[in-house]
Amino acid sequence: MPKPILKIALDVPLDRLFDYLSGGLHVQIGQRVLVPFGRRSQIGIVMGFADTSDFAIEKLKPITQAFADELPIDAQTLNLIKFSADYYQYPFGQALLSALPARLRQIAPAVSRKQFAYGLTALGQTIAVEKIPKRQMVTQRVFAALQASETLTEAELDAISSSARKAAKQLVAQGWASSQQVQATIKTLTMPPAIEPQLNDEQTLAVERITQEAQTFKAWLLHGITGSGKTEVYIRLMQHVLAEKDAQILVLVPEINLTPQLEARFRSRLPNYPLVSLHSNLSESERLHHWQLAQSGAAKIIIGTRLSIFTPLPNLKLIIIDEEHDSSYKQQDSMRYHARDIALVRAQRLKIPVVLGSATPALESWHNATANLNALQASKYGLLSLNQRAVTAAQLPMIECIDTTKVNLQHGLTPQLIAALKLRLARKEQSLLFINRRGYSPVLLCAACHWIAPCTRCSARLVVHLGQRKLRCHHCGHEQKIPLQCPSCGDADLHPTGHGTQRLEQTLAQLLPTARIARVDRDSISRKNALVEILDKVNNQEIDILVGTQMLAKGHDFPNLTLVGVIDTDSALHSPDFRASERLFAQLMQVAGRAGRADKAGQVIIQTQFPDHELFNALRTQDYVSYANALLLEREQVQFPPYVFTALIRAEANDFALVQAFLQHAFTLARSMTNAVLVYDPVRPQMERLKGMERGHVLLQATHRPALQHLLKPLVSQLRAHKVAAKVRWAVDVNPLEF
Repeated sequence: MPKPILKIALDVPLDRLFDYLSGGLHVQIGQRVLVPFGRRSQIGIVMGFADTSDFAIEKLKPITQAFADELPIDAQTLNLIKFSADYYQYPFGQALLSALPARLRQIAPAVSRKQFAYGLTALGQTIAVEKIPKRQMVTQRVFAALQASETLTEAELDAISSSARKAAKQLVAQGWASSQQVQATIKTLTMPPAIEPQLNDEQTLAVERITQEAQTFKAWLLHGITGSGKTEVYIRLMQHVLAEKDAQILVLVPEINLTPQLEARFRSRLPNYPLVSLHSNLSESERLHHWQLAQSGAAKIIIGTRLSIFTPLPNLKLIIIDEEHDSSYKQQDSMRYHARDIALVRAQRLKIPVVLGSATPALESWHNATANLNALQASKYGLLSLNQRAVTAAQLPMIECIDTTKVNLQHGLTPQLIAALKLRLARKEQSLLFINRRGYSPVLLCAACHWIAPCTRCSARLVVHLGQRKLRCHHCGHEQKIPLQCPSCGDADLHPTGHGTQRLEQTLAQLLPTARIARVDRDSISRKNALVEILDKVNNQEIDILVGTQMLAKGHDFPNLTLVGVIDTDSALHSPDFRASERLFAQLMQVAGRAGRADKAGQVIIQTQFPDHELFNALRTQDYVSYANALLLEREQVQFPPYVFTALIRAEANDFALVQAFLQHAFTLARSMTNAVLVYDPVRPQMERLKGMERGHVLLQATHRPALQHLLKPLVSQLRAHKVAAKVRWAVDVNPLEF
């Protein structure tokens, strides 16, 4: 006898399941259902069954609808999301529903693309094909095919005739056939794979080591310099794993900008294995379609951004995380999970390998791969190093730091960089200028009173976008017209100060009028496929100079690009954020790695006021290992991650008094509950106000992860019940990247 009460997860900010009656409908665990909730209806996921409820049976409502034609979410995926919600202190129902494609959160059947299947009706089954006039040859063939087969998809109809769909619709109109909407199928390429390059000794060793332990859980850190052929190692591993019947592989990438290039590589080398991508640039129907193909096992290779880690994959055998150090893998709102950490948990539960690839690994990963837990035990991760470029003739670029305090800048550019750009133009080679500021100028300054245009909603300055004659906040999106005179003193002498991508693009056009220049930042590639079009032009030698932000710093392979110029990165050298130097080193290593990847020598010119800084000294020798070890020693001395485990209780409200009251309560409560966790006084972050909200946080720190988790669960439960909690927007951030 089925149990009458259903336990259902809903997308509401309450950390509990809700009881409903089945209403005579047959449902399974993981199935999507429609339920009444208050005055509206809501999508929920069935999580279990029960005989009893905390509420009287007569007060329970029956579910409205069960979407029985969809595959239920499997137990492994549900358990993974439950673990994540518990670890990151987030309501399970919200975590579960947010992990699904948008179409599965809507009150409608989950049909991703409008494709129809046709079958004969009861009337049609009594009709002889001879009743169809002979002149309607296509209709006769379609009818005969329907008699021979239970259903025909549109693809199967197309194989009969280009007009077969029209004939099928005529049969539906006559009442002889019926149609229903079904899930679209996946297309595979039937083509010979591209030629395999020869592996060098380091690549061969990496592939052999991982494949030898492919049947068990093992975390591998693949540390390879830029251009060392990490992607080729991924492909060889994928070939090995996909040889197993029905095997699936999940490849995580930090940004959607890297997806098309990886897709193209994988499709050319692994053409017989169905591949789908999952990222926010897909339409809702595309994302649902790809997600369903992955869930059904039809897709064998899945490339996606961080949310893809929760995709149901029935035959997952390998996880690859490209650019594993990238902060994009950390979700910064809702459930603040880190996809890399969840991938490790998922791989461990499935007993499969996970490969973390990077030229500049996160210090946490480097520590796990190089630090012995004790004298008798090996490091947590296996370490594999690629120290030479995959293309034999390719050498690491020469890196030069120019002291900007000792030269006269021309529109923000040193004479050395301008000369290097002209040389590349003469040689018909390509250049990349990296500046991590979009817009025309980061500051609008009054020469008389030194007023700087502020954002009224954030503790930030407005950025000049000269082409649109606008001042814009890059944090909240606030826009206003550029004033004609200073609002503070009335002086009309207002100057854009500093450089952004737009100003740099304009400067280059003046200095090098014959150069073909393309700018790559969020403003210039907002249109779908805009970045792909620009990258195609670069590869087709239709662009001489690229100007861009960090989205150009990693993953891209431009054989004819031999010069990289770095403009103004000094602010990160003295940031109060303890991770700033780690991020800057990784960023500069990545962008430097775009130069000289083929047989032409590469050069990197960095403009800085601090050329003798230890970060630049390590960068010149491209010595990640020494720099990472030095940073780890500093972290250990001051007890920062990865030597301690942290969590932030963040709060924000229109009135800072409410934030202060809530955080003081959290501080007092946490202090009273444990001695094993260090609880710091409430403070304000560097960005005190964001999007009109006043902000603050409390930092929790422990030397052992379990101690922090044992405190957080009861603490969060009591904070939710506090009367001020409803008046502020607050969240728990476990293992925060910034504080």
